[in-house]
Amino acid sequence: MAKLSDIIEQFLLKTLGDENEVDISRNELASFFSCAPSQINYVLDTRFTIDRGYLIESQRGGGGFVKIIRVPFKDDAENAIVESVGGELSFKRMTHMLENLQNENLITNHEKEILQVALSEAALEMPINLREAVRAKCFKRILLFLLKGNDQ
Repeated sequence: MAKLSDIIEQFLLKTLGDENEVDISRNELASFFSCAPSQINYVLDTRFTIDRGYLIESQRGGGGFVKIIRVPFKDDAENAIVESVGGELSFKRMTHMLENLQNENLITNHEKEILQVALSEAALEMPINLREAVRAKCFKRILLFLLKGNDQ
């Protein structure tokens, strides 16, 4: 049986369809799914992140409307990667970013798998704060190389 969060995510993805943005009412959606508006916030905060290629704009008042915006990496992939990675990168966030890049056909499945193995917890055996900083730096450099196709 699917979790409510998964069902809400799939509904929002279907609503978004091929469009780059969609406005939704948080309260109407909560009513439709018979859940608290905080459940909708949870889905938006965890499933529609910049790492996964989305921005959320809250429009306060008027029923709590929210705009979900799909951010195509193709428009400015290099800057989007550098800005969204920051100085530290968890394995989970990196995996989400790689999935998005693969879905946008900017990297191959083989390249995604190589990065996941090379920057895994097992490959980077060091304290977590150092590991996530090293992962972020390596991830950015390798992806910039793959996206630009030249030496960085």
